[in-house]
Amino acid sequence: MNAPARQRGVALIIALVLMALATILAVKVGFGGYVERKRTTSMLAAEQAYQFAMGAEALAADVLIQDLQNSQTTLAGPWAQTPPPIPLRPPNDPEGEPLGTLQGSLEDQEGLFNLNNLLIPDPKDMNKPDPRYLELFKRILDHAKVDEKWAQMIRDWIDADSDVSFPDGAEDAVYNSQTPPYLTGNWPMLSTSELLSLPDFGLENYRRLAPYVTALPPGTPINVCTAPGWVLDSITGHDEFTKNLEFLDKSRKSANGCFPDTQTLARDMSAVQKQAVQNLLSEKSDYFRLTTIVTLGTTEFTLYSLLSRKGGNRVTPILRSFGTT
Repeated sequence: MNAPARQRGVALIIALVLMALATILAVKVGFGGYVERKRTTSMLAAEQAYQFAMGAEALAADVLIQDLQNSQTTLAGPWAQTPPPIPLRPPNDPEGEPLGTLQGSLEDQEGLFNLNNLLIPDPKDMNKPDPRYLELFKRILDHAKVDEKWAQMIRDWIDADSDVSFPDGAEDAVYNSQTPPYLTGNWPMLSTSELLSLPDFGLENYRRLAPYVTALPPGTPINVCTAPGWVLDSITGHDEFTKNLEFLDKSRKSANGCFPDTQTLARDMSAVQKQAVQNLLSEKSDYFRLTTIVTLGTTEFTLYSLLSRKGGNRVTPILRSFGTT
């Protein structure tokens, strides 16, 4: 009399197990579909954001080409003014709810010290680096509270030889001892982030130095019209602009031209100092960094573009990076 009851219990358990399996399968299929939809939506948003960023590059190029008619590149120019975020609306509904925003800003890279200028040899001894650039860079390191020893180490990183600079240089032997081992760059820097490849340089030193240095073709001069106060004081050997950053900012905004221009900057310099910095300075720039931030829904896309207008009425992107410095 108990056998049918036991069989009905087993059938109930089997039915519950099958229902549980069906539920698990349904949840898995539903969740997989949800993840796939989110992935597709994110990829589509990223592609749309990239195309918007390309449009921002074209707009920035137009502004920079218009600025070519000026004999000086100053912070009072239209290129240096940061516009408000631009709302992005559907093309078929220009008055509708924005899908997101686009914001871009340009920075003059020639107002900074070019690390690749450490490659320029001394005219009196082609086997040695030009002491003018080394001394200028060491003063920038001092202002940033970064040890001067990194000047020679950076020079060894970008030069093509295997000779260790005395006393603080480093070549392959040092980098081969790292974990994992690697070799020196032996090539001009493409980005200032290569500083992090130097053993023990560290993120803190990079953050201190990054606002005052750039990586451009060797021989690119410093535009005194846009250089930060620390860079200007490193050129003169004084601390006039560092102590009066507010005055420097107001003077540049109100000046019709460049402040300080090369003549003003050299006014308080000795004859030896003027000789040391000749041919290192300019009042015009050809390299700019465009930062574009596109927001579409929950997707945020950042594009960094190094733009060059050197060599004619054309702006060319020579380096792009996504979401990094």
